[in-house]
Amino acid sequence: MDSTTVKVRQEEDASEQMEILHDGQGGRKHKRVVFTAKSANRNAGKRAKNYLRSKVRMLNWIGHYNLEWGINDVIAGITLGLTIIPESIACALLAGLPARYGLCSAFVGPFIYLFFGSIDKVIIGPTSLVALVSVQFTVGKPLEFAFMLTFLSGIVQLIMSGLRMGFIFEFISMPVIKAFSSATAVLVIESQLKVLLGIKYLVSGFIESVKTLFSRYSESSSGDLIMGVCAIVFLVLFELLEKLATRRNINKTVATVCRYLSFSRNTLIVVITAIISYIWLLSEPQVPYVLSMNALSGLPNLTLPAFTIEAPEKTYTFWEMVADMNVGIIVIPVVGILTNLSIGKLTPKGMVDTNHELLTLGMCNIFGSFFQAMPSSGAFTRYAISTACGLKSPMANLYSGIIVLLALAFLSPYFNYIPEATLAAILICSIFTLLDFKLPLRLWRESKRDFAIWVLCFIVCILCGVEVGLFVSIIVNVAHLLFLWARPEVSVKIQEMDEMQYILVTAGNGIYFPAINYLRAKVLKAATQAEFQIPIVIDCHKVTGLDFTAAQGFVKLAGGLRREEDDESEENRGGEVLLILYRLEVSLQKMIDNADNLVYCEGQEKLREFLTQESLRNGFINLKEHIRASIDLGYKIDIKVDS
Repeated sequence: MDSTTVKVRQEEDASEQMEILHDGQGGRKHKRVVFTAKSANRNAGKRAKNYLRSKVRMLNWIGHYNLEWGINDVIAGITLGLTIIPESIACALLAGLPARYGLCSAFVGPFIYLFFGSIDKVIIGPTSLVALVSVQFTVGKPLEFAFMLTFLSGIVQLIMSGLRMGFIFEFISMPVIKAFSSATAVLVIESQLKVLLGIKYLVSGFIESVKTLFSRYSESSSGDLIMGVCAIVFLVLFELLEKLATRRNINKTVATVCRYLSFSRNTLIVVITAIISYIWLLSEPQVPYVLSMNALSGLPNLTLPAFTIEAPEKTYTFWEMVADMNVGIIVIPVVGILTNLSIGKLTPKGMVDTNHELLTLGMCNIFGSFFQAMPSSGAFTRYAISTACGLKSPMANLYSGIIVLLALAFLSPYFNYIPEATLAAILICSIFTLLDFKLPLRLWRESKRDFAIWVLCFIVCILCGVEVGLFVSIIVNVAHLLFLWARPEVSVKIQEMDEMQYILVTAGNGIYFPAINYLRAKVLKAATQAEFQIPIVIDCHKVTGLDFTAAQGFVKLAGGLRREEDDESEENRGGEVLLILYRLEVSLQKMIDNADNLVYCEGQEKLREFLTQESLRNGFINLKEHIRASIDLGYKIDIKVDS
């Protein structure tokens, strides 16, 4: 049979063509869409553009950038840059590193995040939380261990992103994150008390550190204590200026000045105390408090992290470094991404692409390791400042990074005049906001289980380390979720329909192999209590999934729904209880094998039909009184009348 192809639509710029096939008599057979080469190229270009936008997130907002955004971002970026400088120095000292290595983290990460970041108000840099965890794996080791830890953290984050493992972080609940943050705040504050007192010691563990602090309290320096207390008072008073700026009756100009003085409080206290130290040293050989030292001048060199380290005591190979850092190469990436995700959930959208954020943070750490940076991430303190400054886009990372670069290039020699007690005060005041004891009080009233998880995470983090506490809490959360799958909510009650009784069983969520025996036990117990006299109806409208084991479990359940005395008699098959799977999806029904007393139904009319049929069979319905109902249901009923 001959056929001809007729083009019914063809435009010069059309992305597709439609062809209609005719048979020899002119009758239309069928139509099909034919994509031209131009259309294919256009679609390929569109896919490439979408892929590029999904990776380089800057392309999604740079087209909408305007003057208003630019002004806000410049103000926020400069303010954040001035804030991040003293914070970075303090975090470096907390991690046991010279000041410049904290600043290296504060300029590399922001430049990367500018192009790839997906959370507007995240400013990348060192954080006290990451620094505190990092020092546990690099303490007593050469400096190169810190850079290798940064590099390996980035590699792990890239691998997790490539394997689409972001879903793992959905197992970390809000009580766990809050307990983790509060415990970290306690640990950081405790670690800085010795700095405020001017006592030098290095021990591991919260308990040992507290014991050492009390045993060596007599060695404390009044100079460091006075400097630290004065710095804390200054920071607290300037923080109150922000609240003053929110009053309605205050002048707008005064409010703006108060707000930005409050934002710059960390920089101001560093500048003031550094000037005091400089003037003091002009007339005296030394100051009565400890100064931060080893602040090298100049920009860092671009180089790969050392894969072999020659230290005076021994030579470390790459695998020896990995073995020494142990679980640190997993813990640091997790801690870093957790902060970013927590900040992302505080934004108006509240949604974060975890896999993309892992990719971005991984690149920040890998490139940071080339500039001798410590591990970095976002920080809650910087998020609070960026929100108050009206930050509009990640462009603020650019200005923040430039400020830090300028500080590295021209101000590094002056970092040696900053008192360590001042940096300790900055850390204490900035991380104090992470202490949240209102949440556990609320959880105690509303959710005892979440309260127990909060307490467990907090105590384990304090006593055994934050990485152990985080791991234990995740295990507990996962175990609870597994328990919910193994022991789903199952409701069992007696129902009536047209005076016909049946046992209604409502199962929630998916029924998988850990839960099927639990469901069977519930149903069999109810059937036994009813003496196997009435049908079982399992309402499956909430059941979204079923596996092979569970499907076979329904068949076994049907086989178990009969009186024990009926098992030995073939003629008493009428003793079997009917099992009705009500509103079970057809796709799931196919997995269940056939059974004599197992049926399916979708609506109430069909359910009424099955119940009536069972009542007739069991003699619970008087045929003479219900003959009309039986005829309506389509049953043929023979009634024998005695003559």
